Amino acid sequence: MPVSVSSTSIGLVSSTSTSTSSTEETAVLVKNFPITDTNTHTYRTDPSYFYLVSMPSVSAYAIWIYNSTNQMINVQVIGNLTNDQTYPDYTIGSAYTVASGGTNMYVLAEDTALTPFVSLSISANTAPTSGAVYAVVITE
Repeated sequence: MPVSVSSTSIGLVSSTSTSTSSTEETAVLVKNFPITDTNTHTYRTDPSYFYLVSMPSVSAYAIWIYNSTNQMINVQVIGNLTNDQTYPDYTIGSAYTVASGGTNMYVLAEDTALTPFVSLSISANTAPTSGAVYAVVITE
């Protein structure tokens, strides 16, 4: 069952599947970001496209990314203690790549999933000339 996503909310959106009786929560991390350079982009540099999401207390979560650009992108999960930019961001786990036109699911386990707020840092080694990046965080 597709999960509803709200891009206007910083918190997570619940969706219950009646066939499996499970509750999935999702939130948009990156909404159709048209990356066209090799700079590093985050919720601080591009707040119209990137979101810092408040995380519930969970043992693990997954981040799903769709890269419709014509270049490979580099992705780093970042966390923060607050949502008011009082503290610097920190990296969570290792950076990874998503192929041009591809998707990737990145799962963070309990030892790396303990952060109050999460977002992404995205860059490209070669500037894309078309397409966009979309990402959500999923908890269950």
